[in-house]
Amino acid sequence: MNVSKEILNEAEKEGSAREFFFSLVSQLLNLKRSEIKKLNHEELIKKIVKENGLEKFFFPSKSKNIYSALRKAFRQKRTFEVETEWNRKLKNWREEFEEKLHVASTKYLMNVKSWELLKELYNEGWILPSYVVNFCLNRDFMEFISEISENADFLKARVENWIKLSPFKRREKIVRDIVKSYELNCLELGIYALFPLSEGVVWDTFVKENTLEADIEQLIRKRNRKFVTIQYAVKLLVERIFQEEKIPEFLDWIPFVDYRDGILNRHTIQHGVAVNFGTKENFIKLFLFVDFLAEIIGYLLNKN
Repeated sequence: MNVSKEILNEAEKEGSAREFFFSLVSQLLNLKRSEIKKLNHEELIKKIVKENGLEKFFFPSKSKNIYSALRKAFRQKRTFEVETEWNRKLKNWREEFEEKLHVASTKYLMNVKSWELLKELYNEGWILPSYVVNFCLNRDFMEFISEISENADFLKARVENWIKLSPFKRREKIVRDIVKSYELNCLELGIYALFPLSEGVVWDTFVKENTLEADIEQLIRKRNRKFVTIQYAVKLLVERIFQEEKIPEFLDWIPFVDYRDGILNRHTIQHGVAVNFGTKENFIKLFLFVDFLAEIIGYLLNKN
């Protein structure tokens, strides 16, 4: 009395647990309802439980009746199988991602001249391309930020480097419009665009091109839950390079009630909670984070 996926799906269309049982038996034994009524239901259910490996999911004492216990057992087994598959695929996905990440992060760290300064600036909430860290070895960092914030040509030059990389190239209009928004002092609009840009290029590089991504997305649908692979990818990237589990505040999730207006934060900005975040410093912080991603992506695509 092996219950196939098709038989189970058909039985699940029934509203009550008792009718679920009748549907199963009718399909398995090709019997009419009147014939099923004459059978020993308890023995039938025990047989179905045994032949479908439901023993560890079947708890009659915790259910309204034996029919309900049977239906719950099938559902719990299905959930268990999906979760098991999810954990296995996620482990494989992470291993493949980390293999790529190891190459890129090692090249990045080899180019950074001062790990101490890199970590110091990270602790202050900045994720920077290596050339910025190196440039600020002998000068004040915030002075450098102040200078480039008044220099749109600097931003344009960096953008020209970005669009040499395929994940940025296919978003070229967006990238160029971001710089235009800065020149027009529409800083909020530029920041609104930089956040999804950062996620999009990560998606293309680490997620979309990962051979296991289709499996992950299919399992997300099975689990009927949300799993943000982009944020997961960024978190692993930060952990690998900066040896930190906690990501900077501007990328982290924070409750809306805890948000202080004016602070750069992805979650509150993209949900429309933040209003007064349009400062040049916030724009430059996010712009340089994307510049950092461009450097990492360049290593992966052998462009750096």
